[in-house]
Amino acid sequence: MPIRSIDMPIEQRNTGKGNPNAVLTFGIALNNRQKKLLEVLTEFDSRITVSKKSVSMTDLAALTAYTGDEFAMFTKGGERLVVRGNTISVKINVEQAKQMAQQGYRWSGHTHPGVSSYSLFASAGDKMILQQFKQKTSVIYNSKGQYLTFELEE
Repeated sequence: MPIRSIDMPIEQRNTGKGNPNAVLTFGIALNNRQKKLLEVLTEFDSRITVSKKSVSMTDLAALTAYTGDEFAMFTKGGERLVVRGNTISVKINVEQAKQMAQQGYRWSGHTHPGVSSYSLFASAGDKMILQQFKQKTSVIYNSKGQYLTFELEE
């Protein structure tokens, strides 16, 4: 059986586009979905609601790698709310978290800028917000796309 010709060399088929670690380490571009999110999430506390299939935590990790800012994601039914923070936090306080939980949102996760294992640790504030959603766990992604599930102590 003859070998078929290849349209693209392997380097072009796997560009790393949109991969958080590639964005951070090699300056690889965001993918189109991530670029569209960033076009809307231009500043601290900007928000967008999209379909559940339109964004993942890996996308948020890539945005963190690109901007150095935190991002948080909340899910309700088939939609996701994404909120842009700054280098140290996302503007969701206890009262807002309670209201979101009453509206049916769950805290899918958030990002922390950084590459060390320390960037994956939940702060006291993270745990306080998680408590408002009456969830036992959520997830933190860092700038490389690594993640850790954190939970409330009982």
